[in-house]
Amino acid sequence: MIDDEFKAVALIILLASAVISVYPVISEGRIVEPFSELGILGPTGKLGNYTREVAVGQGFDLFIYVGNHEGRCEYYRVVEKVGDQNSNVSDVVPLDASVRASWETVLPSEGNNTIPIRVSMDSAGLNRRLVLELWKYDLASHGFVYDERWTQLWLNVTLTG
Repeated sequence: MIDDEFKAVALIILLASAVISVYPVISEGRIVEPFSELGILGPTGKLGNYTREVAVGQGFDLFIYVGNHEGRCEYYRVVEKVGDQNSNVSDVVPLDASVRASWETVLPSEGNNTIPIRVSMDSAGLNRRLVLELWKYDLASHGFVYDERWTQLWLNVTLTG
């Protein structure tokens, strides 16, 4: 009886060891939930210290961070748009506004890029919404499609003089 229990425990340990040893090899390189990243970094290239008050036409520096966890090489476009507190943007619907500027980057799987940008605002207003959206190239449609990733920076824009 003890011999059978010993064999059963030894077999369980052996099977568990085999699963633990083989699983990383089988799952290596598999992306369980592919995604992309988009972020706005402040003028020093880090989170925080963002410009909040600017004058019309006054340029200020930011950085765009793009990360690829899609499991394959991706061609990205980041577009800049401007709205206000009444503007609608979501993970499903991009902001209904003109593209003011865009930047493109190609990233390998698990790659990232930090892009320095200079931004200025064209008109005055409180709670102006600087929106950056992530678009990626779709081979099937031969064009860029909204990747359902966006970020924003709220600004108060004043007239000079």
